[in-house]
Amino acid sequence: MRRTKIIATLGPAVGSREKIHELIEAGANLVRINTAHGDWETRRQWIQWVREAEATYRVPVGVLLDLAGPKIRIGTLREPMKLEPNQSVVFRLAETQSDSEIPLQIAEVFRAARAGDRLLVDDGSIELQITRVEPNLMEATVLEGGELRSQRGITLPNRTLMLPSMTPKDREDLLQGIAAGVDWIALSFVRSVTDVMNLQALIKEHGADIPVIAKIEQRAALDDLEEIVQVADGIMVARGDLGVQIDLAEVPGIQKRIIRLCNQHAKPVITATQMLESMINEGRPTRAEVTDVANAVLDGTDAVMLSGETAVGAFPIQAVRWMARIAESAESMLEFLRLDELPAEPSGNTTEAVARAACVVAQMVGARAILTPTTSGGTPRWVSHFRPRQPILALTDNETVWRRLSLLWGVAPLRIPHVHSTDEMTTQALIAARQTRLVRGGDRVVLTAGVPVNIPGNTNMIQVLTIER
Repeated sequence: MRRTKIIATLGPAVGSREKIHELIEAGANLVRINTAHGDWETRRQWIQWVREAEATYRVPVGVLLDLAGPKIRIGTLREPMKLEPNQSVVFRLAETQSDSEIPLQIAEVFRAARAGDRLLVDDGSIELQITRVEPNLMEATVLEGGELRSQRGITLPNRTLMLPSMTPKDREDLLQGIAAGVDWIALSFVRSVTDVMNLQALIKEHGADIPVIAKIEQRAALDDLEEIVQVADGIMVARGDLGVQIDLAEVPGIQKRIIRLCNQHAKPVITATQMLESMINEGRPTRAEVTDVANAVLDGTDAVMLSGETAVGAFPIQAVRWMARIAESAESMLEFLRLDELPAEPSGNTTEAVARAACVVAQMVGARAILTPTTSGGTPRWVSHFRPRQPILALTDNETVWRRLSLLWGVAPLRIPHVHSTDEMTTQALIAARQTRLVRGGDRVVLTAGVPVNIPGNTNMIQVLTIER
């Protein structure tokens, strides 16, 4: 069983029922909807097809809604522009192009920019230096050229733009996402833990309970990283914008730091951006890309994400298959059952303590799997934190929790009927485990859960059981 999860971004390249089914069959565990592109009529149709694929393949598929945030983008160009080194260009505050000037849609850029600043376009693929700034107008010289297209992202490294973490469009997308039943919400351009808390409060105001993924792509977020990790429900290492906000050479070290911190706090972490970028146009990844994915797995990431590779690429299904193949190979080199020194001071977290003990017991008795009946998803999350060698079979009667568990490393979510007693819970857990290919008659399993049943955060019991032949 592959333990690292795969997130596939939806887009025109996979915008049909057949292609979405192929993504799931190839190994995608979650799909990402990027609200920077497309409309809600299309997104709702995608979600419907994802739910149909769930029923067909009998696996949960989480839907991650990625809010676009206040990203600065080039406006609408009449046609792509070829920018050459040493060329002088003019940016003007506008939504659409007039004459040869390049439209920028956010006035804050012109307020913050200074002559001498670098201006990076499309995750740094084009670089310019600003030579003159006037109200609503900038002149710049091209340092690194390339083809400029409409709606490409713009970054001013080392300048703090006074922009809200959520735009009016984000708020509308959030409401649409809640109504559509998405499973996770990703917040872009997080600068502080307050941004995360504000989104969590807004979700609750609308009567929903959807976990929030904080995307780390701003220098300011690194200064508040520990608090962000503690408060957010998960983290995304968004290397595209992060790589233009900080020195590109620092990104690998920052990635490792973020993953390590998330692992310590038992928070799921996603590694994203340009993982198999060449597969947008080619049928095989480069050796460097294979190494990049493998290293993320070895670092301890819960999930790896495909963006343009599946959204607009020529080989979306092959990209998922390659990602799965690389992850499985890397996992053969993992160090399982990470048990750090016991803390000097008690944490008071009973679920964490019981989860740790269950992993130790499973290792010592040679169990084939760890069974974690759950109402909220807390027990499998903590068992996953310790990275046991055994597959973690997370059993729940809650459809929402079932889908959210699809993000966690090493967790195979299974649906069981609602139970009313410990004996009934144990029976249903063993039946569900037996129906998988992960255990067989005569195998030992470890079950950890809460007694009495159906009380979230009540994990307090471990059993060693044998699957009937």
